[in-house]
Amino acid sequence: MKRVVIVGGGITGLACAYEFQKAGWPVTVIEKERLGGVIVTERHGDLLIEGGPDSFIIQKPAAKELCEELGLADRLIPTRSRKVHVWSEGRLHEMPEGLFLTVPTKIGPFLKSDLISTWGKLRMGMDLFLPRGPQLEDESIGAFVRRRLGREALEKLAEPIMAGIYVASADELSLRSTFPRFLDMEREHRSLIKALRKIPPSGNLSPFLSLRGGMSELVEKLIAAMPGVKFVTGDVRRIEAGFVQVGETTLETDQIVLAIPAPAAKKLWPAAPEVKYVTTSTISLCYPRFGDFQGTGFVIPRGENRKILACSWTTNKFEGRSPEDRFLVRCFVKGEGGDPEALAREEMRAMLGAPAEPLFSRVFTWKDRNPVYEVGHEKKIAAAEAALPPWLHLAGSGFHGAGLPDCIKDGRAVARRILAKD
Repeated sequence: MKRVVIVGGGITGLACAYEFQKAGWPVTVIEKERLGGVIVTERHGDLLIEGGPDSFIIQKPAAKELCEELGLADRLIPTRSRKVHVWSEGRLHEMPEGLFLTVPTKIGPFLKSDLISTWGKLRMGMDLFLPRGPQLEDESIGAFVRRRLGREALEKLAEPIMAGIYVASADELSLRSTFPRFLDMEREHRSLIKALRKIPPSGNLSPFLSLRGGMSELVEKLIAAMPGVKFVTGDVRRIEAGFVQVGETTLETDQIVLAIPAPAAKKLWPAAPEVKYVTTSTISLCYPRFGDFQGTGFVIPRGENRKILACSWTTNKFEGRSPEDRFLVRCFVKGEGGDPEALAREEMRAMLGAPAEPLFSRVFTWKDRNPVYEVGHEKKIAAAEAALPPWLHLAGSGFHGAGLPDCIKDGRAVARRILAKD
């Protein structure tokens, strides 16, 4: 039986350790900050605040499956509404019902929407008749959406959605590494609209789930399910075949998993791939209830030149996040410098008519923690991993998928590959 050291105690490293724990292998997890990584839930009186991800998508099943394995099935809750808005030309527009990211699947609601111009709708409809695109190794989301659905669909739908998920412009992002399903749809069905129409409708089911007590419930339950795993706090200084040096302590091991951001992995192993990262902040603001906002929030096209990327109406999004006579929102800001809270307050006043002073505020800044999957990302990662020694493995959001389901799936998959070789 081999020994394993996992560097990084975020959700990827914990999911990886969980798989080894089930197999009975000796495992040590090293984390220099806090277990759970960017998953942070705080309770402030009757407010539940998420510093990082507040939910996960159910289309990718790994997170839901892990919650169920851990006995958290009865703690899962859906969003209270499926309505999402886009801020365009100085006001909120509801996204048409049946819109899958940028692709319309229901004609009636799409035609009635005032978000897209008449020409923009006609151009999006041309997807039904356009031929398949060229066979490319990879292309940007921006290039793909422009050729299939047109410029307006990119600027008013794809770009703000991508900015909210990946914190980068659509022209930077690799389609193959973010939404490979679209490539498969084009190859198989030619038209994205035709492909999506063949998928059975999900009815009123929410595409997102959270946990009643916040996403930290998953971290706490996962740690509790691993009584045999050893957790070490410290800064890893060096890795070599057979050992990991943590501070002045040397840990002997047979396998090492680097479940840390790509820049940190590169410091420990210079041949690791280089991945671009950006800094973001989440700003939670609570007000006395004002306005009559329906839905879960809004995204903002880059051309609107606002100071925030998006805003979730947390009170509306999940039950139990605030009293009903309060309105808890969460804004997203990209970049360093300035005062994220001041920017968010200013935008809430200007855009939604919020009071000047919130009753409560909480800011989380994640410095260089959001990876950007640039065009060619998948090929770059594959080449770097092919050159790794057999005792070293990479896992986590910088390499194989940035969302919670992707990270959980990746952590468990790495462990299973190692176990299978034993």
